[in-house]
Amino acid sequence: MLTTARRLFGTDGFHATGTTDIVAEAKVTRGALYHHFRNKEELFEIVHRAVTLEISEEAQAATAAMTGHTLQRAMATLRVYLDLLATRRDIQRILLIDGPVVLGWERWRALRSEFAYAGWVQTLSLLAEQGRIVAVPIEPMAQIILAAVDEAALAVAHADDPAKTLEDMARALTLLIGGLVDTRHAPGPA
Repeated sequence: MLTTARRLFGTDGFHATGTTDIVAEAKVTRGALYHHFRNKEELFEIVHRAVTLEISEEAQAATAAMTGHTLQRAMATLRVYLDLLATRRDIQRILLIDGPVVLGWERWRALRSEFAYAGWVQTLSLLAEQGRIVAVPIEPMAQIILAAVDEAALAVAHADDPAKTLEDMARALTLLIGGLVDTRHAPGPA
């Protein structure tokens, strides 16, 4: 049922997908749907979480074997994440187009923070411990970076030319996050 809902939400969108479509394609009863989920919004939230986890894991896996220091790996992971958003319309629709509308801005941000915020706090803390970035308040900076990444992702998802917007946003994020680098210390192996 989740696989069917994910596919339909990704191709047709939340509002164009009815629960009757989901149960018919999943070959389950409406009772089965409502036994597991209170309503279509709850089903969408579960799908949203699964897609968020999927894209995060895919981006991290793509850069897991990468050598270099922590900031280089973080930026490479971010680039893969943005690439996925630029090329995968289903992910754009679920995470960025329907997500804020269906879940509401506050719930959408809370889910984004649940997955991405902790990762940025961890990355910035590690960079600070390594002396690679200037002294910054870690948690507020992680929130600012998350907001910038979300805005970049939304811009890519809504762009007429996602590939060009991706390049522009990736460059802007690289400059923004790269501005934290402590230039007093020469970069060395992580």
